[in-house]
Amino acid sequence: MPRYRLVWLQVADQQYHEVPAEVRALVDRRLAQLVENPTADPDADYNQRSDQWSVPLGEDGFLFYAVVRYPATVIVLRLVSFG
Repeated sequence: MPRYRLVWLQVADQQYHEVPAEVRALVDRRLAQLVENPTADPDADYNQRSDQWSVPLGEDGFLFYAVVRYPATVIVLRLVSFG
């Protein structure tokens, strides 16, 4: 299976740069896992109605993303941080 490329929506990129460094590190670790197989994470939750995935960032927030099969792409939609 090919590695997925990452695409950031502008709002998600802005949110990423506004959260504390510890949360960015959690996002980075989670994304490293997701580019290998974004739908296999046991913590990931798929919302069929919105065609979006979400995955927790520990107890610090959530990462929302979409998956495109061809070309293999993970689109980072937004971050929700509790910090």
